[in-house]
Amino acid sequence: MISFKELAHSNHRFLGMFIQSTSSEFVEIVGYTGFDFIIIDMEHSPIDYSTSRVLAQAADAAGIVSTIRVAEKSPVSVCKALDTGVSGVVVPGISSVSDAEAAIGYARYAPLGVRGACPCVRANRYGIGGEVFYKKANETTSVILLLEGKSAIESFDAISNIKGLDAILLGPVDLSHSLGFPGQIHHHAVTNALIDMINKGKERNVCIGVFCTELQEAKRWFEVGVNYVVYSVDTMLFAETCSKLKASLMN
Repeated sequence: MISFKELAHSNHRFLGMFIQSTSSEFVEIVGYTGFDFIIIDMEHSPIDYSTSRVLAQAADAAGIVSTIRVAEKSPVSVCKALDTGVSGVVVPGISSVSDAEAAIGYARYAPLGVRGACPCVRANRYGIGGEVFYKKANETTSVILLLEGKSAIESFDAISNIKGLDAILLGPVDLSHSLGFPGQIHHHAVTNALIDMINKGKERNVCIGVFCTELQEAKRWFEVGVNYVVYSVDTMLFAETCSKLKASLMN
């Protein structure tokens, strides 16, 4: 199975989804329907490390690339997430060069970073992978920086030039709050800020994606030039489907 890094460097558009339920069945369904990757969300869901490992196993079974959004940008959070065997981590709250460099270092073994080394984790096939695992992990593990605030916009040029960066994900919801338009993700100030960062990312040949929850919006972002879209959340899509079904049958 390919890695997120290979998706990011494929020069092809690709599609992901956030997973906030603890259901391995949802993960498998997303994989079987042809999505390219998932983000197991440990920041805004009840998913713990034990559950994240099960979801990563389900992703492998369904042939879909898995990543984890950690709850915080800390070495322990990143280490424990990667030990599950996912292809990469999405690190939230990146607002400066120092944030970005620290996040990348958390995901790399020495001498490239400070990731804690344990030979018997799932990522190393419980020890069967051997010593070559550490070098391979440094080469293949992806770090996706989640930029969501006004300060991230101001630091975008510097952040996007950092060595070791695999991809950037833009979060319009938190960005709308930071810019003073809470929840108004279609406000022109939010949209303009996103487009500006997307264009800068394209100029620097940086893999850049955006989160959205509407089909036409996803199509528009691809037309603008993003490399990937993270489309909605498993629980939200299920809720929307149930609501539409109820309205169609009972109204």
